[in-house]
Order: sequence, then C-alpha cells, then structure tokens
Amino acid sequence: MKFSNLLFKLLMLLAASLLGLTATIVNYLYKDGFRIQDLTNVQYGFAVIIIWLIVLPAIGNQKMPGRKTLCLLAGTGVSGACAIYFYFQSLTMLPVSLSIILLFQFSWIITLIDIIVKKKGAGFEKVAGMIIILFGTFLAVELTSVNLIDIPVIGVGLGLLAALCFAVSLYLPEYINNDSSVAFRSAITITISAVVIHILYPPTYLTSGVLFKDGFLWWGILMALIGQVIPLLFMLISIPKIGGRMAGILGSIELPATIFFALIILKEEITWLRILGVLLILIGIFMSEAINEKKELVLEG
Repeated sequence: MKFSNLLFKLLMLLAASLLGLTATIVNYLYKDGFRIQDLTNVQYGFAVIIIWLIVLPAIGNQKMPGRKTLCLLAGTGVSGACAIYFYFQSLTMLPVSLSIILLFQFSWIITLIDIIVKKKGAGFEKVAGMIIILFGTFLAVELTSVNLIDIPVIGVGLGLLAALCFAVSLYLPEYINNDSSVAFRSAITITISAVVIHILYPPTYLTSGVLFKDGFLWWGILMALIGQVIPLLFMLISIPKIGGRMAGILGSIELPATIFFALIILKEEITWLRILGVLLILIGIFMSEAINEKKELVLEG
C-alpha cells in the first residue's frame, strides 16, 4: 500500500471517529438537560466562525472554486445538514438503537449510488464486508432488545432519509476538484450546512440565554471543532483520493468509536454482544479494504 493512500484512509477513519466522539458528547449534554436543537445549532454556528477565522487572513490568496466544485460543495453541505436533521427527527419517534441501525444503512446505499453512477459492480470482498458490517451494527446497538411492534412508518422513513443524505454527503466529495484550498472549500460547505440547519432549526440558542449556561459556550466550540471543522477538512482531503465507496466503508468506524467513547465518557455498560458487533464491523472494514488493496497490488505487480 502506498504511504499517501494509507494516509488518506487514516484521515477518513479519524474523521469518522471524531463524529463518534461528537455523538457521545451530544448524548452526554442531552442527558444533562440541553436540547438537541441547541446542541445541533451551536456546533454549526461556531464551526462557521472558526473556519472563516482560518480562511479570512489569507482570503486574498484564495482561488474561487469553479462552478462544478461549488455545486458539489453545496450538495455536500445541504445533504450533510439534512442527514443530521432527519436523524434527530427519527430519534423523536424511534428507539435510539433502531435510528442508528437505519442511519448506518448509508454503508450499502453509498455503494449502490456508486454502482449506478459508474455502472460498475462491487467486488465480492466489498459485498461480503458490507454484510458483515451491517450484521455487526445490528449486534452493536442490540436491536434484539427493541420491541418492533407499533414502530411508526414515518419514523423509519426519516431514518432511511438520514442514511441516504449521509451517503450523498460522503459520495459527492469524490468528484470535487482541487481548484481551491481545502480550508476554503470547507468554509463554503460548512456555511451552506449552517444556513440549512438554522432554517430547519431556528437558532433560539442566540436569544434564550442557554449559550452562557453551564459552560455551553465552550462545549459548543469543542463540538464545532471535532464535529464539523476537523472531520470536514479530513474528508475533503481524503475522499477525492480514496473515493466515495471506500469513504462509506471506512465511515462505519463511527459506531465502534461511539461505543468506545460512551464507555469512557458516559460509563455505559458494554455487553459481550456489543463487543462482538464492534469486532464484526472492524472485520468487515478489513475485508472491504485490505483484501481489495491486496488485489490491487497483485494487479500492479
């Protein structure tokens, strides 16, 4: 494996792991009494400020992205914001474990999108890896403990819409050109996401006084950094190099990361069933990535 290729994949894994950490922090603050709407808005709002503070000092040297790149950045920003919105809406109707299961359908949806766009099927190792990842996800969130009777259809639909939007947000960056700096592209994407989120969730946190309650301001800055700015920078660097399909596979590490951080931060009980699920997810990622890499090396040889 070329070192640069490995580096891009590691960046994607780090981005997904940071999203897992953010999900745990959101869960922690939600249990502490903060609203999901405020937790969502504050990280997007501060992310816009942080990323433009990085970009503006060198704005004179920034090259404006082309029309195609702007459209792809807009699509990435809108789809990412909609994924968050639909996911949180599904949480109001479904058990958390079922909402997570539905969200993680992005791993096969992104492959389906890739097959449709490129008209090229997935190899056996990727299909097998995705099946193992999905099965591991079922075990990791302990779906067996959920009573599926009277589950609202609209909630399931919202969960699947979240998965579709998340898949699109991971797939589009594959086609983004490097005609401008990654920081500038991230600034545009985050700004568009923030606008969409603040339309869907009016920013009442700016007037309600919650911003200066119990350290919420500092939590907002932290979530903006690890939940938006850094992951997006890493994804816009890595996905154009590794492709959207691989990004979807590596992005599955978000769930094991969430479970790990929940163990450390929330002191949640981790059962053997969840441990088995996490191991299966890691095995699925290895099958989808490492075996394919070996085939590419053989072909190059």
